[in-house]
Amino acid sequence: MEITSFYSLRPDGVAFDDKNKHCVLLEFTRPMDSVTSSPEGDWAERKELEKNARYGMHIYFINHLSALHGRPWNCTQANFTVGARGSLKQTQFQDRLRLLGVTNSKARDKIRALTVSKTLALSDIILKLFHVSILRRICVAPSGLLALFRRNWPTRKRQHSNSSKKLPAHLVGW
Repeated sequence: MEITSFYSLRPDGVAFDDKNKHCVLLEFTRPMDSVTSSPEGDWAERKELEKNARYGMHIYFINHLSALHGRPWNCTQANFTVGARGSLKQTQFQDRLRLLGVTNSKARDKIRALTVSKTLALSDIILKLFHVSILRRICVAPSGLLALFRRNWPTRKRQHSNSSKKLPAHLVGW
């Protein structure tokens, strides 16, 4: 690994436990989840492996440097993966929260429920913005609107241009 690529990778967050000399690299991921399995394996497991591979050298470097200088720090990684459709591996999620010191089970359940809820709300916003951008592209750009009209009304336009028939009132001006 080149030094520039080593430095360019940054986790989404870092948690420090000074008392126990523990550093945790945090990764938050929202991949497309699926209800069926694929030949490549489970969607959450694939994302977990990808994230672990991304920061494996960083964790090794921090632990090696700590041991080399006689410092008792230990570095690990916690991946929080919630599918775009709101699914998550509940046991893994709970274990990661425990690793970060969230020992109260009701608090962990509340965090899980809020995480899923916020993920679904974010997906809804993304879909709404996508639809607005599509509509804006069609409605704002005259060429886009004209192209939409031509795709949906090709025979009426030809009839109008090739004959003396009048267009219906709702199509006047096209």
